[in-house]
Amino acid sequence: MQIQTRSIPWIIIGNYFLFGSLWILLSDTLLYNLSNDFLSNRQIGMFKGWFFILLTCGFLYFLLKHLLSKTEEMEKKLVESEERYRRLVESSPYGISLMHKGKINYTNQTGFDLIGIRSLEELNNRNLSPVVNPADIKRIRAILEQMQLDPSSNPETVEYQLIRSNGDIIDVESTFIPITFKDEAATIIQTSDITERKRAVKDLWEAKQMIQAIISASPIATLALDMEGNIRLWNPAAEKIFGWRSEEIIGKKSQIVPEGEQDITIPEIIEHGHIINKEVRRKRKDGSLVYLALSTAPIQDKDGNINGIMAAFMDITDKKKTEEALMKTEKLSAVGQLAASVAHEIRNPLTSVKGFIQLLKQDESVSDKAPFLSIMLSEVDRMDSIIKDLLVLAKPQVERLSSFRIDKLLSYVLQLLSTQASLYNVYFITEFSEEDFLLFGEENQLKQVFINLIKNAIESMPNGGRVTIKLSKTDHEFITMIQDEGVGIPQHKIKTLGEPFYTTKEEGTGLGLLSSFKIIENHHGSITFDSTVGIGTTVIVRFPHSKEE
Repeated sequence: MQIQTRSIPWIIIGNYFLFGSLWILLSDTLLYNLSNDFLSNRQIGMFKGWFFILLTCGFLYFLLKHLLSKTEEMEKKLVESEERYRRLVESSPYGISLMHKGKINYTNQTGFDLIGIRSLEELNNRNLSPVVNPADIKRIRAILEQMQLDPSSNPETVEYQLIRSNGDIIDVESTFIPITFKDEAATIIQTSDITERKRAVKDLWEAKQMIQAIISASPIATLALDMEGNIRLWNPAAEKIFGWRSEEIIGKKSQIVPEGEQDITIPEIIEHGHIINKEVRRKRKDGSLVYLALSTAPIQDKDGNINGIMAAFMDITDKKKTEEALMKTEKLSAVGQLAASVAHEIRNPLTSVKGFIQLLKQDESVSDKAPFLSIMLSEVDRMDSIIKDLLVLAKPQVERLSSFRIDKLLSYVLQLLSTQASLYNVYFITEFSEEDFLLFGEENQLKQVFINLIKNAIESMPNGGRVTIKLSKTDHEFITMIQDEGVGIPQHKIKTLGEPFYTTKEEGTGLGLLSSFKIIENHHGSITFDSTVGIGTTVIVRFPHSKEE
């Protein structure tokens, strides 16, 4: 039981009055009942009074002793409690201050250290303005004034900046708690230094922004998936490669694995760890397939548990094309070696055979065999033509470079092929613009290119039709377009045009287009094919403007 010190006098008086009253009433009643002798009663009454005084003194002694012991115990507990709270406040990592009547009445050591001062006097001399950053002082004053007016208001936590005694500015977080102190409104201010925390948050934010910028700017498609396979990240490169926008795919299952193809599962990735540059096929939004190099890495939470997968896809389409071109080059090299051997071994005896056949045609004894001899000469000439195509690939040809007009070269080729066109019931339509089509190059080689292309167009129309030849010029190149109405070429065969011995004709060798491709390449030009089965084929040949060297 706790007894307040100011209540002790009233406790003594009350007890003394109560005890005295009971003593007088009880003793007098007992005395008058025992004796009617006045003298005896007087003597007894005197002894009763002295006895009462002694008894009262004893009672008051024990009462005061008890009260004083209780008071000492209370004071000791109070001192101990104050010491505990003082140590708690002094050892607190937060700066704790008491503001009363516009002044700081108390601040613990942490509060002094935050500001960089040593005493309350120095703090109060600085006042609020030199301590709080001017940008925040208006807001802090408003909070303190509100709590001064309404001590029952709720505590409020704010972030602001303090100016230390050495001029350094630090970020702090303070909780303002309204209280009543000495029957007046006061405020407890609990402050912590959050400079490092804010710097860490800033560094983390900047690092996050940097990572996001790297991922966004990366040409590699980057995906993040959770453990259920739902997509959590889809960068712009993924949008470009696969065709889905991020808002269409994030939060959904991956749709990039082609049907019938085994996908790499998340458990497999976790089991085998990182996957680096594994070649895979994936599906675009339009259904087409793309070749990619896949690399993966697990995503871990703060406890080291894997909660997702990061996957990076690098488009290796160009690499595949380079490999195909390399294989094609290797084939060309093999064809070149074969061509040199064949030309050397066949051409000389072929010349002899051709000469003897011509002699036999002049012999009248075998004149009845003349048609057969003519067929033989025709086939020998065909063999010689094939050997010439092989020689274009087999060894460098002597170049006779000169300036010539492409329109005149095309007119010559059309005149040369007009007889064959008539046999196929094919007619030519030319559209040449009125410009200077002067090109520097090897005229005979380019003549052979256009003979091959226009001849192919004629032979693609067994039932007749028209071949349109258009010639135009831009600021940088000459463009020749040859368009027929023939049977067309399937799309999957277009990419194989120009490969050794590949042809769409029954009697073709594939060497005509192969040599044409090489000639166009040597003139720094390009050739493209666009064809629809049953409608026709369009060939476009481009040559850059060149100057005579």
